[in-house]
Amino acid sequence: MADPPPSSAAISAAFPAPPPFYRSFTPDNLARLSSLQQSNPSLTADDLPPELRNLLPPPPPPPNHQYRTFGETHEIPAPPSSDAPPKEPPNPHRLLQTTRQLLLTFLSLTHSLATEPDTWAPKWDEMRALFSEAHAVVNEYRPHQARETLIHMMEEQVERCKMETKACREACERVRGVLEEVEKGEGLAQLDMSIAELEGRSKTRKDEDLKVEKEHRVWEVIEQEVGNFD
Repeated sequence: MADPPPSSAAISAAFPAPPPFYRSFTPDNLARLSSLQQSNPSLTADDLPPELRNLLPPPPPPPNHQYRTFGETHEIPAPPSSDAPPKEPPNPHRLLQTTRQLLLTFLSLTHSLATEPDTWAPKWDEMRALFSEAHAVVNEYRPHQARETLIHMMEEQVERCKMETKACREACERVRGVLEEVEKGEGLAQLDMSIAELEGRSKTRKDEDLKVEKEHRVWEVIEQEVGNFD
């Protein structure tokens, strides 16, 4: 299931193209794979045609699988068993203590390089171990960071909804006040003049057209008094 080597254009591009096997994820191929898996539940990638092999997820790495990063080889630790005790919450004092140890170890390393250059290796290994420990402590805060970020986003959304609801209620109150003045005939002289002018020059119009235009004039005056609702 080896993928073809990427082209030079894909390597030099600022945003490279997605891997070519994404073209295999079509509705027809997914339907064919589902049919084959129903007929043979123990199906493996080697039993499939080439266009369907990429649809199966790769097998998980073994517990002691090694990987390389930054030119160094690391081993994936075995997953914790179900009988393992619950993980303790992150301790900020541990991170602070590790940071202080890093500073002291760095000063000791510089002293060793200045006085006895041949004895730098143990201090260097100690610093590497401290950096790995600090990285592990920082990763323990990832769930806490995600939870707090979600809480902050939800609080902003609730506050925004409250402001929109308050604005809608204020607009409704202004509209009620304008409509009450229209019913009482108090104020809104502009509305009375507009309707009188309309009635004076529309004697020959039908009643329905006159009623519609009166309603339009009412809404125009309301928008002038209250504001546009868009």
